[in-house]
Parts: sequence; C-alpha cells; structure tokens
Amino acid sequence: MDLFSHPCPGCASNDVHPHTCYSTQTHGTRTVYHCRGCDIYYSETLATPIAGLTPPLSRIIKILKARSEGMSLNATARTFNVSKKSVIDWERRLAALKPTLMLYSVLHEFIHQEIEGDELYTKVDKNVPPSVSEGWTIVLMERGSRFLWEWHCGRKDKQLFEKA
Repeated sequence: MDLFSHPCPGCASNDVHPHTCYSTQTHGTRTVYHCRGCDIYYSETLATPIAGLTPPLSRIIKILKARSEGMSLNATARTFNVSKKSVIDWERRLAALKPTLMLYSVLHEFIHQEIEGDELYTKVDKNVPPSVSEGWTIVLMERGSRFLWEWHCGRKDKQLFEKA
C-alpha cells in the first residue's frame, strides 16, 4: 500500500506522475501531478483540508493550539489579529483530521493517558447567570498532550454529559 499516492481526483486512476514543482510564499514547495488517464493536472493539496489556505500553517497551528488550550474565540481573534470567521473556518476544515490525530495520539502514548473532563460556561448573546445559560461546553482532554477527545456544546443537562 502506497501511503503517499495521489490518485486522480477526476477518474481515481493511479496512473499519475509528478509533472512540475512550484513554490508558495508561505508553504514551501508543492508538486503538480499529471493524470495520464484523463489528462488533467492538479496540485498535491487539491481536495485536502489545507487547499487554498494563504496564512502559513505554522501560524494557523499556533492559533488553533491557543483555542484547544481554552482561549475563547473572541480572545483568540483579538490576540492573533484574525477574524473570528477565519478561526471558525480553520477549525471546521481541520476537524476532519480528528480521527487520524486521535489514532496517532493513541499509538504515540499508548501506555498511559489521563483524560480530564471539564465544563465551561460561555456567553450567548448577553451575560446571564450560569444556571440559566444556554452556553455550556463539555470538554474531554488528554492531560499530557492537551489533545481534545470530545467537545460538545449546548444546555447544561444530562444529555450533554452523556453525549461527551
């Protein structure tokens, strides 16, 4: 099994060969592939979570790490001078990597893992007492790596805790 194959997005053929390389401003060198089956050319990042991203990946990683360590969306946007919409977009795009990262986490630290659970109260529209708030987040995080196993939002009730 070839882990680094790039099957054609048009016809799913494996008759694909590197055509040229190009340099991006912030992401290094990328390869353009050519499919001999349907005669199309495509970049190695086509149809991946990082396709079309313009900020450096190192910056996105720093921002998402701050979010995973508990920084709120508003604070993250303010601190890193990015829009909230961008942060949300990056989180959604990279959420598909969760199963892969979870498997890596399990394999990398298979012997010992401590999972912590926490509940977070968040502001929804306006400040209200925690007892009547709709904004609760349940987070399950591995203590050593700070990897988020689960993250569910909603009203503070039994279903929210059971879902996590």
